[in-house]
Order: sequence, then structure tokens, then C-alpha cells
Amino acid sequence: MRGRLLVDLAALTANYADLCALHAGDTAAVVKADAYGLGAATVAPALAQAGCGTFFVAQAEEGAALRPHLPNAAIYVFEGPTDQTAAQLAAADLIPVINNPQQLQAWRRHANRPMAIHVDTGIGRLGFDHDVTPGLFADFSPTLLLTHLACADVPDHPNNRLQLERFVQVAQRFPDLPTSIGNSAGMQLGAEFCGDVARPGIGLYSAGHTGQRRCVASLQGLVLQVRDHPSGSTIGYGASYTTDRPARIATVGLGYADGVIRSLSNRGQVGVGGVRCPVVGRVSMDLTLVDVTGANAASGDWVEFFGPTIELEQVAELAGTIDYEVLTGVSPRVQRIYQ
Repeated sequence: MRGRLLVDLAALTANYADLCALHAGDTAAVVKADAYGLGAATVAPALAQAGCGTFFVAQAEEGAALRPHLPNAAIYVFEGPTDQTAAQLAAADLIPVINNPQQLQAWRRHANRPMAIHVDTGIGRLGFDHDVTPGLFADFSPTLLLTHLACADVPDHPNNRLQLERFVQVAQRFPDLPTSIGNSAGMQLGAEFCGDVARPGIGLYSAGHTGQRRCVASLQGLVLQVRDHPSGSTIGYGASYTTDRPARIATVGLGYADGVIRSLSNRGQVGVGGVRCPVVGRVSMDLTLVDVTGANAASGDWVEFFGPTIELEQVAELAGTIDYEVLTGVSPRVQRIYQ
């Protein structure tokens, strides 16, 4: 084992409890993309044991794989049904999110089964236009009305209020349907942005995304070798880094095939025994080089690529991306270890 992703399930469920406290309604959990890379088969049951009864995934295949682990939960599928997946959704007792008239037609054979209605109030992706009326669903059995905020991570963005106002108008036409609005960032905007069912995702998994939540995941790589290099030594592919002093360089057994984003070359930082050390040279497919001159490092030690020493959001900023991409990019060949 050259790489491991440590997952703190107690921190995860504590984050869920914190999010539940933000509003009086139901708090679901978004576990798409294999629970953002942490392993849905383990993460989702832990959340269910903590009281979560409603889950969201992106694809029918994700929902079908999750159903044996959540026999009694409501599992919604964001992408909705197609002619090819409608039967699979029904067989696994999944609840499709219907996004357009074509999907509604694909679900007609299962019209007596639960479904959700997605209304686009301003993000411009999936969803019915916000002038949709209940008559379109007269022969169906909707159980939830939802929308998705485009700018919730910018609290004062005017689109947030505009989308809420549009959704309220839609919801007034569907008075008997529970509503769902806020994702993790949306929940921070206030109770009115949550709806009856809030949908946190990244806020469950990322310590710094919303508020001061607990660190859930730590990506670590094994030190394979430590070498002393004189000043003037070139390091890594392309000789993109040259030492300006004598340096101790650790070769760590994680690379971009494991999820270490290549843009961290010559700019990333990792944690070595609680000390931040710079990534030097180019991140390669299987290896990353780290200057450990100021730290105590030896072969067989573990190096933290994100975790308590360097937060996920900080890594994302250094890489020029977002924490969602960093977390979901951890590859399957990195072993998940649950604590």
C-alpha cells in the first residue's frame, strides 16, 4: 500500500449533526460520486445510523449499488430516468428526479411510484422552466419539489434571492409538495434557503467548506526514499526545479494517477509530521517529490496531502481548483481506511 485515504466516520456524523441543527426540517445527505470519493457503501450507512433517512445520488447505477446498504432509505437520483434506466430505477425502489418532459414520459410506465420534480430557477442546467404547472404531473405521484442554487457560495450574490423568489412562486402552485433548495452553502444562507429537505454534500466531508467543521478525510502517501541533494541539483521530469541549497528530497508514492493534481507541481504543500513542506519538481503519474529539509522524514513514513495539517480547501487553492475536484479525484487505487 503506497497511498491511503483515512476517513473519520465520527467526524462525518458530527458534521451531519451540525448541519441538521441549521434548520427545523429534514436534512438529507448527498452521496453521489461514491460519497465524494470517500466510499458510499460505508459512508451512507454511517449517516443512516446517525439519523439520515434521505439520500441523493447522481446516477441510476449509483443508486442501485447503494440500495443494499440502505434498505429503508429514500434514495433520489438527480439525473432522472431514461428509456434505458427507468426499469432499473423502479426495480431498486429509487426515486428519480424528473427534469424535463422527455424524462416524465420515460417514467410514465411507473407513474404510480414516487418521483421528484426539478425546477430550474436560474442555474441553466437540468430542470423544468419555472413557469411549470401542476397539470403536467396529473397522472404521476410526485413527493418532492426541488431546485438548485447557482451562487450559494457567494452569500450576497443577487441570484440567490432571485432564485428563491422564483421557487416560492412555483411552490405556491404545488402546495402539497415538500420542497428542497439548499445544498451545503445554501444552508448557510438561512432557513428559508433550505426548504423542507436540505441537501448538504461537500459540507459533510470538507472541514473548511462551510463553517468550522471537523476534518473527515486525510489523503496520505508513503515515503519510498529520502535522498540528500547538493545545491544546483535538478529535480523531477523536465528539470523544472533546481535546488538553491543542499536539500533533502523525499520521494512519495502518490502521483496524479492517485489524485494528486499535477498543477501542484512546484507549488503544492504537504504535511510531514505536522510540518508543511513544499512539493518540488513535477508531480508524476505515481510519484511526488517533497523537500523535507526542515522536517524529520524517513522511508516508511506517511506524508499528508490533505487533512488536519493542510486543509482540503487550501490544497484546492494551491492547485487552482475547488475542494470538490480534489476530493472526488482520489483514485480507486488509494485504499480507504475507516476510523
